Amino acid sequence: MKRSGPDAKSLSRHPRASAGRAQAVRQAYRGKVLTALGSPAGSVRERVEEAFPEVELRYIEDGLLIVEGGRVASVGPFAPGVFEGPVRDMRPCVLLPGFVDAHIHYPQTRVTGSASGELLEWLEKTVFPEEARFHDELYARTVAREFVERMLGFGTTTCAAFGSSLPRAMDVLFEELDRSGMRAIAGLTLMDQACPEDLALPRAKAMEACGALIARWHGRDDGRLSFAITPRFAPSCSRKLMEDAARLAADHGLMIQTHIAENRAEDREALVAHPYASDYLDVYDKVGLLTGRTLLAHAIHLSASEWDRVMARGARVVHCPDSNFFLGSGQMRVAEARSRGIPVALGTDVAAGRSFDLRRTMASAYDTAVCTGHRARASAIFAMATLGGAEALGLEGSIGTLEPGKDADFIALRLPEYIEGLPGVLAQIAFAGDLVWVERAFVRGRMVFSRSL
Repeated sequence: MKRSGPDAKSLSRHPRASAGRAQAVRQAYRGKVLTALGSPAGSVRERVEEAFPEVELRYIEDGLLIVEGGRVASVGPFAPGVFEGPVRDMRPCVLLPGFVDAHIHYPQTRVTGSASGELLEWLEKTVFPEEARFHDELYARTVAREFVERMLGFGTTTCAAFGSSLPRAMDVLFEELDRSGMRAIAGLTLMDQACPEDLALPRAKAMEACGALIARWHGRDDGRLSFAITPRFAPSCSRKLMEDAARLAADHGLMIQTHIAENRAEDREALVAHPYASDYLDVYDKVGLLTGRTLLAHAIHLSASEWDRVMARGARVVHCPDSNFFLGSGQMRVAEARSRGIPVALGTDVAAGRSFDLRRTMASAYDTAVCTGHRARASAIFAMATLGGAEALGLEGSIGTLEPGKDADFIALRLPEYIEGLPGVLAQIAFAGDLVWVERAFVRGRMVFSRSL
């Protein structure tokens, strides 16, 4: 049996995948086709009372996906003669939108699954020593290649990544993302206090480094790569650093990504470091980091008042259930976001998340829901990993569904041949069936990953 894990020898990155879109030649792919038609909440801001409401999907048992110029040209049932030219027969694969991992850490790639305590202890014992190794450029590049290849090998075609706090290592990550052809939003992890000295970057140097990275990488390849302002979390950032970062984000129209309310001890440390704030969210609000382009990871211990302010500012949240289980942090109350129309995405949160496979995160989202008394529909979990991630990253106009006019970011997920019908296909995807693996991955119609046969 073929191995489907991240270390499978059959993983290979498609060479020379990075430049632009696929040529205007029309290409056709035959297989099962599955895509969301509405967002996980019905629409981006629709309020629903259920944590995981039913989502409308389009499923075609024997479908044909036609791609032209890097975009989806059409999706429909296969029939002989419907396409003039060779058809790539991907059966028994299901063709679906590429997964969107809305929260993941590049410099933690090699400590995935390292158990050393709850969040703050784990950072001190495991994460910070590993992140210090990225002063070595060769090490940083080797890990960057692993990071990209493992995401693509598990079907993630778009990510929002926390980068290194070291500017050169951050450049290296962008170089490898550029070479790979995948779509990414990534940022220099900002820290200037309460962290190891060799990982801290003083405010002036941090802003200079961000400016250089923005100039080189933001909007690269017609927007395939973007830079995000990335304060690690409030305890490790001074007020002045966050204020400067917020201004930079506003000046350049950048996404902002950070952590909030992951752990009770973290909550306390945030208010010790920032006594001017009334609660954790207020730290970000007062410095200008809570905006309609802000991505908040975890959001486990937010109060009702804080949830109301997340909604009022138009921010988005990322649910990281596998990571939350692993560190014993608690679980985000997804229904609090849903009832307020707050977009929710999924994140593996590697390395506290134990796998690069977003399908494992999907399964953990189901576990979280049922353990907290909520009905969890597979359609909603699937949509959260595709269109939900696109919405949270502000990319729903380009990716997240297989619809004419959108970029052809899709994967071919091989299923057991006996799986037929939407319920069976959804179960294999959303509940991490172990006889499933990614056969191909495409971004803008270009193959960026191929598993050797």
